[in-house]
Amino acid sequence: MLAPHLYKFKSISFKTFTDLLTNYFPIISIFVVMTFLIGLLIGRLFSLDKKFIYLISSATAICGATAALAISSIIKAKPNQISLAVFIIFLMNAIALALFPIIGRFLGLTDIQFGLFSALAIHDTASVVGSGFLYSDEAGEIATTLKVGRTIWIVPLIALIAFMENEKRSLNLKDLPKFIILFFIVIVISNIFTLPGQIYEISKLLSIVFINIGIFFIALQSKVEQINDSTSLIYPILLWLTIVLISFVVVTSL
Repeated sequence: MLAPHLYKFKSISFKTFTDLLTNYFPIISIFVVMTFLIGLLIGRLFSLDKKFIYLISSATAICGATAALAISSIIKAKPNQISLAVFIIFLMNAIALALFPIIGRFLGLTDIQFGLFSALAIHDTASVVGSGFLYSDEAGEIATTLKVGRTIWIVPLIALIAFMENEKRSLNLKDLPKFIILFFIVIVISNIFTLPGQIYEISKLLSIVFINIGIFFIALQSKVEQINDSTSLIYPILLWLTIVLISFVVVTSL
């Protein structure tokens, strides 16, 4: 779902990219840490299994299923815990992708506000990109750029979880989501070469098609029968709604 949007980043200059991250990375970093801690707190209040709390807190704080899967082997999460966490994340991604652009327009959010809102409040990178570009091209570029600043926190997260679990694990380039690498490659290429207008128009059409396909497959992976404990569903939803509310307050206060 990310691939069809990569063409749109050709309009992002190095200056715009660095300015966005410079201005908003401190906010994003504080937000990531705060989200993770809130997730741990709420999870403990619900007396849930520590491994499931780690999965949901990491996913909500950083980059959804990618973060959950990245730490699952470190904490030795059970297969059913992983599948449940990923299912709930996909479910919330589908809801965000469908509703956030509508809510943003209803509330009259600017492109920068909606871009930051999506980057902070939506789990997976693909849904952040999709939601942003459904709102506007500018919002999509802003959301994607800021999501990069949030996603790179997966590296310190892995180190932190490994330390907390007393696991010896070395960090390497494979820990960095491929999206970040692709993002930087496209930014570099697009600032060096000029792409023909026909490619832009074709890619724009494909992006709309792939957004709808993405929504379909996200819904397809959502199986209600996987949830056999209401608390396991209430916890991540409550955490997400809390983060959505905080995100909205942050973006409308700037």
